Amino acid sequence: MKFKTVKEGEQAVVYNHLGEGALVIGPQRIFLFRKRLHQLERYTADATQYIVMKDKDGVVKHKQGPCEVFFNPLILDSIKIESALKLDANHMVVVYKRLKDSNVQRRVIQGPVVFVPGAEEWMHVFSWHGSDPNNQGRMIPAHNKFTQLTVIPDQFYYNVRDVRTNDDTMITVKLMLFYSIVDVVKMLDTTHDPIADLINAVCADVIAFVGKLSYGAFLEKSCILNDLGTYSQLISRSERIGFNIGKVVYRGYHSSEQLQAMQNNAIESRTQMRLEAEVEDQKQKLSHFKLSKEQARLNNKHRMHEMKQKHQQEMQELKQTHHLELEQLKHSQTLQINSQMTQADLDHKSSANDQKLQFLNQLQSLGVNLDQYLVSQQKPPIREEIHVIKT
Repeated sequence: MKFKTVKEGEQAVVYNHLGEGALVIGPQRIFLFRKRLHQLERYTADATQYIVMKDKDGVVKHKQGPCEVFFNPLILDSIKIESALKLDANHMVVVYKRLKDSNVQRRVIQGPVVFVPGAEEWMHVFSWHGSDPNNQGRMIPAHNKFTQLTVIPDQFYYNVRDVRTNDDTMITVKLMLFYSIVDVVKMLDTTHDPIADLINAVCADVIAFVGKLSYGAFLEKSCILNDLGTYSQLISRSERIGFNIGKVVYRGYHSSEQLQAMQNNAIESRTQMRLEAEVEDQKQKLSHFKLSKEQARLNNKHRMHEMKQKHQQEMQELKQTHHLELEQLKHSQTLQINSQMTQADLDHKSSANDQKLQFLNQLQSLGVNLDQYLVSQQKPPIREEIHVIKT
């Protein structure tokens, strides 16, 4: 016999001696006589969670948060808290729901959304081929399992092995496929593993392409594997399953070790010859450069010599011209001086004659006989003695 208190916000189950239970919601003050009080555990879920409740009769219920539930063992068999599914804008999930007529309804949930599934709903689990973590170009069946489907463009690597040319050479073709999902409903209706379908289709296209060529022709035409038109079966199959192939990138090939060694030796030889040819070409270019520079230097030297000679000739011509001009100037000055001296002499003589004439005129005016005067002014003639030599 005792009293028990159930506080506000709490719940409890009171069992009597017969095992019968009764729910008590606080706040209450309970007197216990031949009874036992069991405090109920409280479960809370926030806005990104929900509570899964399973009744005694097997009915499962989901209650979306924020909420609280007390685990009442009188009606509940189990209770747990689950996180809601957070989808961003690039993901979606496929949800199935069982209807009352035993049929199943399918719907696609596109993000962004916080999704809480109903009690009678379950999500589709995708099981696709996935990349081998130890070998990038190998795909493992059912390796990639997920519930959130990515709807943005994606890609994967794949090596098409054991491809035989028409001259019986075995090679491995390395590819990279870029794809995107166009129609999710068509994909769900037509395939359970679209990656496997794409791999099978691209293998068929590569085998058909390589099988018509020899090993040498394949090396020459391998760049065509980058052309999307080469993969007709891949394009057709991707359209039927709701996919779109953006492009296919050819990443090279691999052959047997012996053939690869021969190919590596041939590549090494070609590379060595190409390097030698480039070195020889550089030598020839250097020699040609030296010759051109030497020729340019000789041309400059010859041009400078011609310019020097031309300058000397022009200087000589200028000297001669200057000498002639000086001679002409000197001759002109001499002629001018002589002319001036002659003119001065003539002027002097004319002045003397004028004075003499004036003097004679004065003498005449004085009555002097000019003839006698003039005769007297003449010097007597010199007589020459002639000696006769007698023989």
